[in-house]
Amino acid sequence: MKKITDDIVKAFDNCLNALSLHEMSRRTGIGIYTLRKFATRQSNSIREETWDKIYPYLKPYLIGTDEPDKPELPRRVGPTARRHAELVDLLSDQKILLDTFDVLDDGDRKDVFAKLQKIVTGDVRAYELKSLTEDENRLLGLFDAVPADQQEAFLLNVVELATLEVRKQRNDFF
Repeated sequence: MKKITDDIVKAFDNCLNALSLHEMSRRTGIGIYTLRKFATRQSNSIREETWDKIYPYLKPYLIGTDEPDKPELPRRVGPTARRHAELVDLLSDQKILLDTFDVLDDGDRKDVFAKLQKIVTGDVRAYELKSLTEDENRLLGLFDAVPADQQEAFLLNVVELATLEVRKQRNDFF
């Protein structure tokens, strides 16, 4: 049994700021109620097999851990809204498009919409997802209207724009 210490509770707090309780439960297979008990210290200890499932997520937030190295899972990045339940059914290309669009500055976003308008003819219905902005809903609607044989090239173009923007931001930061 692993005793729940102040460090573990703090690690839970920090981890749950980056990863929702629901998402941690889904990834570890441990119930939300059980995880909440650990995070709020309503339980004094964690069984070893349960700790083995939780540890990869808490490790980046534990200070001075003397635990043996275990493989780390990547930290979840991106807006919290991307974890919204209504986005689960989106295709991976749609999710990539949303994430890259999120990185772009206003000028590049206008360029993306202009390029889409050149490709797509006729009226296009925007998505109506509450967890997305009006522009993001419009973007998905237009992207769906792009002929299938042109979608990949368009997406790669947007990813390249986003990559250049991230590099620019990184250079400005450092």
